[in-house]
Amino acid sequence: MTERPWSGWDSISPESLTEAAQELHWAVQFVAAAGQTFAAPRDDDSHRAMTWDPKQRAFVGSPFAGAYPFRVAVRPDDLALLILDRVGGTLGPLLLEGHTRENGFDWLGLGVATYLGGAPPTLERPEWDMPDHSLKEGGRFGSAPMEAREAFTRLYGTAELAIQRLLQRRDVEVDIRCWPHHFDLAALLPVATDSAGQATKTVGVGFAPRGGGYDQWYLYVSPWPQPDVASLPALTGPGCWHLEGWTGAVLTADAVAAIPPRTGLIMSTPSWT
Repeated sequence: MTERPWSGWDSISPESLTEAAQELHWAVQFVAAAGQTFAAPRDDDSHRAMTWDPKQRAFVGSPFAGAYPFRVAVRPDDLALLILDRVGGTLGPLLLEGHTRENGFDWLGLGVATYLGGAPPTLERPEWDMPDHSLKEGGRFGSAPMEAREAFTRLYGTAELAIQRLLQRRDVEVDIRCWPHHFDLAALLPVATDSAGQATKTVGVGFAPRGGGYDQWYLYVSPWPQPDVASLPALTGPGCWHLEGWTGAVLTADAVAAIPPRTGLIMSTPSWT
């Protein structure tokens, strides 16, 4: 990957971003619910996933509704729930601050009904485990400071660009998606394929706001199938291997902050054979 500095994070405490990470994780479940309810199901579950849209500065879900598709999005900076038309225009928004999850689902149902006509639909809700938070029990959005949400706008935007450049360098065309279960932004690079062209080995490259054994954001490179730990190559630079529960090379927020000023961070994938 070409060089991309992750500068300025030495002045931002990872702990100060915890509440924003949790709140945004719950907010993007509106996007996942819309995809689960309206988008055509896909075997890889990507109908519930999102992309990062730098123009909207938002997490944007799958399009649905046939000839006149629209999408559901969440913009971190002002914690806005959006309905976007087929050219990216905004129908709404609902500023989530001060609202409960039920308020959000009610608004979203009414918005979809306004766009499609008919009665407000019942939105299906993903059933995966989510981190404990007051929002789960009827709490209201808006507990995280705007500065922390804006930090995640910059982080996801930088991560998306970094992954794009890695794909360009390797001449690989794959989707970069944000998965609402773990809230990570990642691309899956094929390393080896079978005679039918199906990937038999892959490397996931991504950014996660927390989770996976970490209470801070981190960058990761993770191979599949999981390799023999004894065969893992030595890492150069400040990264380390994560071996508990999943295997991957990890660079945490603390490690990024410790990189000397004016040093470009090069995100790359170790070689597995």
